[in-house]
Amino acid sequence: MFELQTCAALTALACSSLALADGVPQFVGDPVIITASRIAQPLSRTLADASVITRDEIEESGAQTLQQVLSRQAAITITSNGGPGASSGIFMRGANSNHTVVLVDGIRIASATLGTTAIQNIPLEQVERIEILRGPGSSLYGADAIGGVIQIFTRKGEGAPRFNAAVEAGTRGSGKLSAGVGGKSGGTAYNLQWSHDQADGFSATNPKSSSYNPDRDGYNNDSYIANVTQAVAPGHDLTVRLFQSFARADFDQNGTGQDWGKTRLTGQSLESKNQFADVWTSTLRFSHGQDKQETFSDAAGGRRDSLYQTTQNEWLWQNDVSTGIGKFIVGAMRGNQKVDSDSVFTKNTRSTKAVFLTYQLEVGRHALQGSVRRDRDDQFGGKTTGKIDYGYRFADGWLARAGYGTAYKAPTFNDLYSPYGGNPSLRPERSRNAELAVQYRKGQDVFSATAFRNDVDQMIIWAPVSPGSFFWSPSNANKALIKGVTLEAETSLKGTRLGMNVTLVDARDGGTGQWLPLRPRQSANFTASRDWNLWTAGVEQRVVSVRYDVSSNTMLHGYGVTNAFANYRFAKNWTATARVDNLFDREYETAYGYNTGGLGAFIGVRYSQ
Repeated sequence: MFELQTCAALTALACSSLALADGVPQFVGDPVIITASRIAQPLSRTLADASVITRDEIEESGAQTLQQVLSRQAAITITSNGGPGASSGIFMRGANSNHTVVLVDGIRIASATLGTTAIQNIPLEQVERIEILRGPGSSLYGADAIGGVIQIFTRKGEGAPRFNAAVEAGTRGSGKLSAGVGGKSGGTAYNLQWSHDQADGFSATNPKSSSYNPDRDGYNNDSYIANVTQAVAPGHDLTVRLFQSFARADFDQNGTGQDWGKTRLTGQSLESKNQFADVWTSTLRFSHGQDKQETFSDAAGGRRDSLYQTTQNEWLWQNDVSTGIGKFIVGAMRGNQKVDSDSVFTKNTRSTKAVFLTYQLEVGRHALQGSVRRDRDDQFGGKTTGKIDYGYRFADGWLARAGYGTAYKAPTFNDLYSPYGGNPSLRPERSRNAELAVQYRKGQDVFSATAFRNDVDQMIIWAPVSPGSFFWSPSNANKALIKGVTLEAETSLKGTRLGMNVTLVDARDGGTGQWLPLRPRQSANFTASRDWNLWTAGVEQRVVSVRYDVSSNTMLHGYGVTNAFANYRFAKNWTATARVDNLFDREYETAYGYNTGGLGAFIGVRYSQ
């Protein structure tokens, strides 16, 4: 569909750059989203299946973790291998957990061996807003975006200096502290934040697991962000962003004694944003991301028994150009990855080059967005992806849209070069996604219905090299067919804000017809909240159907979990907060053999100017 000759022609246009969070324009009454097209636009004008979660929504809910916030969203399933700080997986639209790209301020911070991001170690206290793009995103962001893209924006500074602080305590020895300041003085905007999170936790595993250990598996995390933007001249800004998270999480591996892991996530970037003309903005950015994971155990005498560290560098140049015939976003990217490990990999580096183009046009009731990207990887060669979306605004607030896009997933270093069975002949997974949708957005009333179909070819699976063998190896053996429907609605009824989303997914192995693991066939979220003078209170209900678990060859039972929250604004800038998780103390699993938290209560005080 997208010819290589087209990409060659686009390369000649690639004198271009990137526009991310700083200087985002505000659209009154309509959230801003960048991730859906790489430039800021009102959410109601985007032609993608997308969502925005604001800082106010996060604070009102009293959510404890990023996983809790994401699990409330349509078409997203979160799994966890235990309690606080345990490794978590994101399954978006029925795709694999390594089919979602996670960005922090535009920076990829992920493990190149696992192919996933340690979202459990990104603290909510540092988050300004979260943007979710469902569906193929490779034509915008390159490899791995088969299921979608999640972009996390950390806090920014504007206006007079504003301070914030919070303290919280809860069951199972949990506690949080955070503090920060942000603002703008002259031509300098800044934001500094620090947070500490700890919990005694509970046993990560239950007796179903061969690694079961009834001990408590605790967690602690210290993190900070520092963002500074300096206006060098009118229309020309220089921004430095720093993010680090240092975490320790206990887990069960040997059945006796203590096992624990240490994770350090690092993101750093230097960005120059320049408006050379009223119609042309260019941004040049260098970013550095690192995911370092170490494990230790009493069985090894407390010594380190594994190390996996991924270092990623990326140079990106993007130009945003407005013309009489539409908007163009044209750019080029060069990146490299390096893996350091105490395991021996045949190859431990990878480099990628890419050029990309996005085009947007609105004429009357008609809207069009198209994107194409050419990636060239030194491990598996070139890959071209594209996406085309059309929308028709048939009535006030209403939009009907249709889209088709391709995406791909690059094999991880474990897939290719693991000393325990890697296969250097693997090819990238490929996907073709089509969707139809109708949506309504006006004021506080929101409704959308989206139907999608995703065909994934050359899916990489690990399987025994022969029947009954304990030696496993990956291969491009599978095809997957994923079909689904999502329904979302929000409204206000007599002062009560109501929200719901329902997701129906049929995700199967195309060859055997077997259900893909850990994808619920049905899931739903319901929320209700209300303001009474100085009070805000609400409830959340999550319902998940049965799921197939490949590790045990069994079905995990469905479950329903109820949470409640309340906020009391007892003084200017001061708010008391309370949240109860799993109000009815339901027992359930998101992954076989791993525990989830029972009834939990949390109270705190928040100061925010």
